Amino acid sequence: MSGFLLTWFFVLITAMMVFLFTNQDKKLQKVLFIALGVRVLLMVIDAYIYSNLPYLTAADASRFQRRAVEFSMIGFSDMITWPLPGGAGLFAYFMGFVYAAFGTYEGTVIRAINTMAGVFSIYNAYHISNMLWTRKVALQNAFILALFPLLAVYAQNPIREAFVVYFLTLGLMYYVSFVKYRRPHYIALAVIGFALSTAFHMGALMALLGLGVYQLWLFLTSLLKGRILMFLSSGVAVLIVAFGLHYLNTTGWGLSSIGGEGAVTEFGVEELIQERGGDRRQGRASYLQGMTASNPVDVLWQTPIRGAYFLFAPFPWMMSSVWDLVGLFDGLLYLLVFIGIYKSFPVIRKDPAAMAMLVMLLGMIVAFAWGVTNYGTGMRHRAKIIILAISLTPYLYPLRMIVYDKIRKRMSLVYTKKWFHP
Repeated sequence: MSGFLLTWFFVLITAMMVFLFTNQDKKLQKVLFIALGVRVLLMVIDAYIYSNLPYLTAADASRFQRRAVEFSMIGFSDMITWPLPGGAGLFAYFMGFVYAAFGTYEGTVIRAINTMAGVFSIYNAYHISNMLWTRKVALQNAFILALFPLLAVYAQNPIREAFVVYFLTLGLMYYVSFVKYRRPHYIALAVIGFALSTAFHMGALMALLGLGVYQLWLFLTSLLKGRILMFLSSGVAVLIVAFGLHYLNTTGWGLSSIGGEGAVTEFGVEELIQERGGDRRQGRASYLQGMTASNPVDVLWQTPIRGAYFLFAPFPWMMSSVWDLVGLFDGLLYLLVFIGIYKSFPVIRKDPAAMAMLVMLLGMIVAFAWGVTNYGTGMRHRAKIIILAISLTPYLYPLRMIVYDKIRKRMSLVYTKKWFHP
């Protein structure tokens, strides 16, 4: 099958899956078809009409393509037994596997597969918001994510972003299910989702680490308060998350950017700070030139500054090209979202799942703030956290009072009705 036909075959498969999975929910179906249409339109423009649009990470896409072709030349049978790489190498391996399996090197095939992952990331996000808040808020969030500019751009690009976000949202969905239903297998599935996301990009490791820290806090506080059910469920969660973190660290899967196998234990604290906090800035879009870190005190005072630049740059005084207006608009959208999180905090703190997600979000922000040195890369990395962030903003939008009415009328946020089991 030619690359062109295979591309549209995967697009058709995505459309069929959306129809089947949402056949009983026409409103969600419309939102997901809008998400699919936006991503396919961007793919057509970039792949077939005009390939020089900004912020489409052409350099990264070319690098993945070269490595994928090299992997595919190993041969399909040999690739099955090839040791799985981590991080960027894992996505290149996946691309090469697809190329070897179907006998094509057409990059639009990967774009179509990424589009599928991008659409079903929004599907996961809908269920996360539905469990946390209400169906109306969940539909609202899904619609915003369907049209969120750079999330759509990176979802169809032949880079690893779509898979990082898909598995991250899958882990989040299962974790919220665990909190709502107290079924141990959900936390195990959540850890698997976070681990797969980490395998593609180590930034997701901070989400899993944040989850472990929050569950440990619940474990200790529930013991002091005599809340036996919370104590037992949190204890199970801590053990499973600890096992996942130990596995990722000892194998080094996805941790290549901080040293690979055993990186967390082999790197000293100050050595790791100096490696991440060194002056690695270069290029037109670089920021905070000259700001370096060498000890934990530097981490404390620099983290808020680096975090602000990661989330909201480029600022008006940093603009030197008309295309920077895209970045400025993207930064303003993130500012609006984080204002929404601030306004929603009185609701968030009443729900253990939402609080855990907030801790995970903060952990990922810290990781990316220290790993990013220019706003071009920052815009791509912060697209990894936007689904998590928007899921925590029920108060930002006109439907906010629905959330408060729901909380006032219920003794608990634990769902009792049957929910879709993925």
